[in-house]
Amino acid sequence: MAFLALLPGILLFLLAYFRARKLLFPDLFFGSSTALLFFLFGIFSASLHLPQNQPQHYIHKISSEKAHFLKLSILETLKPDAFSDKYIAEVNAVNGKSAHGKLLVLLPKDSLKKPFLEGEQLLISADLTPVPPPLNLHQFNYADFMNRKGVWRQANLRQGTFKKLQKKESGLKTSAANWRRKISAALKKHHFEQDELSLVQALLLGQKQDISAQTYNNFAAAGAIHILAVSGLHVGIIMLMLHWLFKPLTGLKNGKFLKTFLVILCLWGFAVLAGLSPSVVRAVTMFSFLAVGLEIKRRTGTLNSIFLSLLLLLLVKPGWIFEVGFQLSYLAVLSIVLFQPLLNRLYTPANRILKYFWDLLSVTLAAQLGVLPLSLYYFHQFPGLFFLTNLLILPFLGVILIMGVLVIFLALVDMLPSFIAETYGIIIKILIKTVDWIAGHEQFLFKDIGFSLAEVLSWYLFLFTAFLLWKSFGYKRLLAVLISAIILQSVYISSEVRQENRLIVFHKSRSSLVATQHNDQLMLYHNLKSPAKDLKLLQNFMVGEDLQQIREAPLKNIYLQKGHFLMLIDSSGFLPKQTPFNTHLLLTGAPGINLERLLMNLKPAAIIADGSNYPSVIKKWKKTAKAKHIPFFYTGEDGAYILE
Repeated sequence: MAFLALLPGILLFLLAYFRARKLLFPDLFFGSSTALLFFLFGIFSASLHLPQNQPQHYIHKISSEKAHFLKLSILETLKPDAFSDKYIAEVNAVNGKSAHGKLLVLLPKDSLKKPFLEGEQLLISADLTPVPPPLNLHQFNYADFMNRKGVWRQANLRQGTFKKLQKKESGLKTSAANWRRKISAALKKHHFEQDELSLVQALLLGQKQDISAQTYNNFAAAGAIHILAVSGLHVGIIMLMLHWLFKPLTGLKNGKFLKTFLVILCLWGFAVLAGLSPSVVRAVTMFSFLAVGLEIKRRTGTLNSIFLSLLLLLLVKPGWIFEVGFQLSYLAVLSIVLFQPLLNRLYTPANRILKYFWDLLSVTLAAQLGVLPLSLYYFHQFPGLFFLTNLLILPFLGVILIMGVLVIFLALVDMLPSFIAETYGIIIKILIKTVDWIAGHEQFLFKDIGFSLAEVLSWYLFLFTAFLLWKSFGYKRLLAVLISAIILQSVYISSEVRQENRLIVFHKSRSSLVATQHNDQLMLYHNLKSPAKDLKLLQNFMVGEDLQQIREAPLKNIYLQKGHFLMLIDSSGFLPKQTPFNTHLLLTGAPGINLERLLMNLKPAAIIADGSNYPSVIKKWKKTAKAKHIPFFYTGEDGAYILE
C-alpha cells in the first residue's frame, strides 16, 4: 500500500523536475513535490520496518498454543533491573526454520550463572510475550521504548530454559564488544574505584550499565546528564580535535579531501569502539556531514549537512525520530548553529580569555534554549545551575577524553605507568565531586514541572518566529511572533479551565489505592503504612496531570462517580444487604468469599481486582466472572482501572 502511494509521488517529482529545468526562476511546485516525495519515502521506509510487513519475522512463526525453540545471538546488554539482567538478541531461527527480528531476553539474576556476552549464541525454549505496558498512568512506557527499537516480544528465562552454543556470532559489533571487554579488564588491573571505572566506560566506551543510581541522579540534577552518554557532545569534541590535528594536511594537494576523509574515518572508528549504539551512530553520522560542512565554511552548508544526515538516518531507521536522544541531539545542534551567532552579536569580549568563556557560555545557552521545552516534557525538571556545570566541566572534557584514550591504549599494551593511572583516577574523581557539589544545591533544581505536548509545540513555534524576527526585523515577522504568543497563551488558558472528573483504581503490589480526581485536586484513599505522596507512581501521576493538591484518607466501602457506584469488598468479606444498581465491585485484600454465590444475588457492571490480592485467587475469580459473562479487570495485567 505504501509503495503504491510512493509511485505517484515519484512521477510528480519527475514532472516537477523537468518543468523546473525550463523555468528561469524556480517556483513552489518543485519544492512542494520534493517535500511530498520525502514524506512518502518516509512512510514507505517506516512500513518496511513493521513486523507485519516482514514475512520472515519471528512473530509470524510463533503461537501461544505450543512451546518454541529459538536460536538467538546476543546483540546488546541493557541496564539490569532488581531481578533480571536484560539483553537484546537477534532471532536466527524458530524451530529450526530461518527467522529474524529482535527479542528482549530477561535472565534472572543468579550468582551461579554467568551473564551473557555480546556475540554469544543461545538455544532457548520459552514463551514469547509482548513487552508489558505500564500499569499506571504517566509511568515510563517500556513497551513503547522497546517497540521503537524494533523489539516486539520478550522471553523471560525464569520460566524457560536455555543452552549456550559453542559457536559465537562474528561481525563488527561482536569484535567491538570483545575489545571493550579487554579494555575493561585492562583498566581493572590498575585499581580504579568502581565509580571511576564506570564513568570511564560511559565516557569512552558508551557503556552506562554499571553507573550507580546515585551518580546518574547527581549528573541529571547538575544538568550534566549529556556527559554520561557517548553522543553528540563527545563526538563533536573529538571532531574538533581531529579537525585541528589534521589541519596541516590542508597545505598538500587535495589536502582538504584527505583531511576530511581521515576525520570521518577516525569518527567511525570511535563509533565501532563505542559499540555502534544508536546514539553513537546518530552522532557520528551527523558530525560526518558536519565535517564536510566545516570545509565549505558557510552556515548554509552546515545546515544542509545537518538536514542531510537527518534525512539519511530517518530513511534507514524511521523509528529513531521517536527516541529522546535523537530529538535532543538534533535540536541542540540546530539551536547552536542558529542562535549562537545571534547571541554573539550581543557582546564582543575584548580579550581572548573572555572570548573563550563567552563562546562557551553562548553555546551552552543556545543549546539549552533549543532543548528546554522538550527536556521539560520528558524529564519534568530544569537544572538551574546548568551553565555553571558546563563552564566548570566542558573546558576539561576534551582533556578527559584525550587522556582517556591514552590510558586505554597504554593499558591494552600493558605499559600504563601507575602515576598516569592515578592521575587520571584523580581527574575522574574531581569530575564526580564537582557534579556532586553542584547537585547538592537542590534549591536550584526545579522539579516536578508539568509540561504537555501542546506546550512543547507552541513554545517551539514561538522560538522559531522569535528567531526569524531577531535575525531580521520586519512587520510580517513581528506579526508572526504576536500570533505565536497568542497561541501559547491560549494553550495555558485552556489548561487552566479544564474539567477533569474521574475515579481511578491504581495498581500497587500488596496495597489498595483508590483516587477521585476533580480538576487539579486528587483525593486518595489507601491502606498504606507511609504517606502516599512519597510513592513514585503518584508523583508521576501528579506531574503528568499537573495536579496541585493531594489529600489522603483511609479506604471507604463505597464511592460514587457520576451515577456509577464502586463498592469495595476487603479481607473481611463484608457486603451490604442492599446494593445500588450499576455497581462496580472492587475486591481487595483477597477476601474469603464465594464469588459465584455472590454473583447470583449481585449483578455488578464489572469486577475489579487490585494488586493486594493473591494471583491464585485472581485466576479463580477471572474464571468465575467469565462464566457469568461479567467483565473482569485485574490491575496487575490490565493496568489502572478508570471510571469516567
